[in-house]
Amino acid sequence: MHSYALFANFENPFGDTGQAFAESVASVMHAETLGFEQVWITEHHFNEFSVSSSIFALLAHLAARTSRIALGAGAVLLPFHDPIRVAEDAATVDAISGGRLLLGVGRGGPFPDQFRHFGVSNDDSRSRLFEALDLLERIFADTEVDFDGEHYRYHNLSVYPRLNRSRLPIWLASSTPESVALAAERGYGLMGASAAPSSKLRSVMDTYAAAGPVAAPPFVAARYLLCAEDHSRARAEALPFIRDFGKNMRAAIRQIPARGGLRPFGEAETAFDEEALLAKAIVGDPAACIDQCQALQEELGSYPVTLLLKPASYDPEANRRSLTLFAEQVRPHLT
Repeated sequence: MHSYALFANFENPFGDTGQAFAESVASVMHAETLGFEQVWITEHHFNEFSVSSSIFALLAHLAARTSRIALGAGAVLLPFHDPIRVAEDAATVDAISGGRLLLGVGRGGPFPDQFRHFGVSNDDSRSRLFEALDLLERIFADTEVDFDGEHYRYHNLSVYPRLNRSRLPIWLASSTPESVALAAERGYGLMGASAAPSSKLRSVMDTYAAAGPVAAPPFVAARYLLCAEDHSRARAEALPFIRDFGKNMRAAIRQIPARGGLRPFGEAETAFDEEALLAKAIVGDPAACIDQCQALQEELGSYPVTLLLKPASYDPEANRRSLTLFAEQVRPHLT
């Protein structure tokens, strides 16, 4: 693996938003002390459990509470946003964090309510995403921008603050052929979902490499994590969280019409069954976690990869103990 990251989703199993924010911030600060190179935050809306709707505000807060760890938006649901505001917020967070922002973007996820309430059609979300990316690239690179697209039109547009570096690293949270081709053409990174089998991640990476990309950041591969001294306890601790995730994803997917037997994330509904999710997770005692990580490394080959670890317990203290065990007893055995 190239580097290791924490997936901090600002989840609220407590029914107390203040506690949810405090616990997630504590976990991010803990991950920084353990040597994790990055933290990524996802964007969710209209969800009482995942309270990370205001992704740039959270990243700005983390910038003030940390000093070294890179801060990833994983991912901004770009079709739901005004690209000008995204450019302004991204440049602001990058400036106050000392150049630590990592910008991931996506189409909108598999949740119909998000498209409905934001008034965006799932059918044209890809074109909106790609056009907004075109505009962001222009805004970051130039002032007095003229842009005449299908969705966005501007004349003599200059956005401030300006970036303090020549280019902001960008990742696409997608594995579609169109996204892989665009990422290779522009030097974007790619993000792989926790539900995707390692064989699929490898196939996407092979396709990306075959396209002859310009220099790009490492592939980001998400995996659930629960490491505990006792193997059975680790599995028992992770099962409720993983089971609920699968249940929620299957429910969301059923609301979307089938297209060729596949759903968003490019996975069949069975990919979110309990055993299928566990098979792709890093769960167990340290020895088991080492074996699971090494198997993933072998499947992904020599490509540069950031392993994005999503804690799989409703108990924040259990998650922090899990991160500590991973950092102290698992990571040293990985290359």
